[in-house]
Amino acid sequence: MKTPSYSEPPLPAHLTRRGVIFMLLSVTGFTANSLLLKYLGSNRELPAILPLLFRAGVGIVIVLTVFRGRRPTRIAPVFTERLLIARGLTGLLGTAAYYWTVPALGAGKATLFCNTYVIFASAIAAIFLGELLTWRRLVWLGIAFGGIVLLTGPNIAGTPWTFGVHEAVALGGAVTAAVSVVLVRQLTVRHSIGTIYLAQCAWIILPILPFTVGYLPGLAGTDWTLLVLAAIAAGFGQLSMNEGFRCLAVSTGASLQMLWPLLTAIGGLAFFDERFAPLQIGGAVLILISTWTLSTRKG
Repeated sequence: MKTPSYSEPPLPAHLTRRGVIFMLLSVTGFTANSLLLKYLGSNRELPAILPLLFRAGVGIVIVLTVFRGRRPTRIAPVFTERLLIARGLTGLLGTAAYYWTVPALGAGKATLFCNTYVIFASAIAAIFLGELLTWRRLVWLGIAFGGIVLLTGPNIAGTPWTFGVHEAVALGGAVTAAVSVVLVRQLTVRHSIGTIYLAQCAWIILPILPFTVGYLPGLAGTDWTLLVLAAIAAGFGQLSMNEGFRCLAVSTGASLQMLWPLLTAIGGLAFFDERFAPLQIGGAVLILISTWTLSTRKG
């Protein structure tokens, strides 16, 4: 007997086109943010908590003063509704993990680790959204984890095979990002994308603000400019992604987001001479192929 597979209902063509456009805009914003994070951390030697603070602060300003969605941005539910609070806290953990690992791992490698959220989202969606986790998908999950192992292999300088704190934090951030994606899909039924993003920004800035005020007086004008630009790029990318997921199936939106690690790796090579050893390239390819397959196939 053939096992029935889960399938998402088809979406109107005009909604799909809108979703694709916003996802591509999102990829552009996230790529610019990733490369600026690398520069701020490695060249300007700024602690990761600063771009995290600016991302949240600028994001709040964008949502409350500039952004205009189809539904109003509501403030009160951000602090009272459990799903929005959960979205905010998972956003804090996932974003903080990524921002902290970009200078150490490199923009391309850190973004590849971050992009493995698709792998974890597949398992989470099977549990909470009822998507079928077939043996084929389990095989691709195994291949993806094999790619992660290779990505941690000897780098271009020939250093030993290591899985350290930065790699562990990067994968932990990917898990929380996967939870965030599932929460966004659920929250868009009741809330505007402005409200959802406001929840993330608010629950980032509240816990970290006391730890950042001491850094601000010592920042140069260039630092302020670059931090604001990185924050604008991140906010633009996040709001575009939220709108894209509103208009697209999770699988389609996630597959388009895969352009982000590819473009970031190219940018890392072009601007920071970030290079991958052969085994790492193989791991990156396995991750991209498996996440593509997991994102676009239900069987």
